[in-house]
Amino acid sequence: MVLCRYYRSGIMPAMSLRSEIGEQSRVVRRLLDEGWPEARVLGRALARVEHITIAARGSSDNAATYGKYLFESVAGVVTALAAPSLVTRYDAPPSYAKGAVIGISQSGASPDVAAVVAAGRRDGAVTVAFTNRAASSLARNAQYVFALRAGREEAVAATKTFTATCVALALVAATTAEARGRSALSMAGLSEAVTEAVAAERDAERLAKAIGRAPTILVLGRGYLYPAALETALKVKELARIWAEPYSSADFAHGPQTLLRRGVPVLLLASRGGAEAESRALASSLATKGARVYAITNDERVAEHVRDAILLPAPLSETLVPISFVVAAQHLAAAVARRHGRDPERPVGLSKVTRTC
Repeated sequence: MVLCRYYRSGIMPAMSLRSEIGEQSRVVRRLLDEGWPEARVLGRALARVEHITIAARGSSDNAATYGKYLFESVAGVVTALAAPSLVTRYDAPPSYAKGAVIGISQSGASPDVAAVVAAGRRDGAVTVAFTNRAASSLARNAQYVFALRAGREEAVAATKTFTATCVALALVAATTAEARGRSALSMAGLSEAVTEAVAAERDAERLAKAIGRAPTILVLGRGYLYPAALETALKVKELARIWAEPYSSADFAHGPQTLLRRGVPVLLLASRGGAEAESRALASSLATKGARVYAITNDERVAEHVRDAILLPAPLSETLVPISFVVAAQHLAAAVARRHGRDPERPVGLSKVTRTC
């Protein structure tokens, strides 16, 4: 069942990474205006399942990690990330019976993601595709298709399709929660927060100048911001071609912190909410150890304890903060790339569609 047509606005000219980052405010508003009816259909379907499995690759996999946090915390459904090679390489798929399988792919062309969805459908699972191409192979394998309405994305690095996926997942998590009799997730302030992040390009350039030409960056985030850390690090690696290592700040304390060296830049994603006290303490602790600590945050107290920060004070639920933070991080990744003399519009060795089997 295709719930919405792929959004088209006529013949679109080639768009730059910068312009596609800028388009995200409109993409978010479009989803919030148009996405609720099909989200409610999916919410009713997912309300009956015992578990959810999400299959994805690359940026979509980082969105899937965010989806795991959403479905478990908002809707109360145990959610796992798929291991697609169990289906495509080892012929040893788990049983998806009594559950749902969600496939995420902006192009809908990843064979292994489609294969997981097809395996779930054979097991009688509820199957859903989140994609920007409703006529794709992924969409054909699913019972339900949530079209992302992002318009054609020309830049190699995913920006607006990642954001659209996260918003779509939030809509469906909210309607699943409602159908299960749980408190709804409010989307209040999301459009405004994304607009604020889109406007933070100069702040990102200032932060990139402070980070300089460091060969390595650590990116830390806890809870809802862990998937944002994963996506931020991926964008830096894709565009600037330097090592950006993402960690949950909790996992970082379980060993990797021993690798911290004086002068290494650390980007801390920190929000007011459940982990705010930890984030403030971590900012101070890392600085004491000699790290150059920077932040993307909505917490002024964190901003006061780091060398520099992109401060995004627009009021927004902690659950949704990762969406706006990643938009600002996209600006930062592009600015870091330029600092290293690399063109973020033409990342070396990458293509728009990657087909893994």
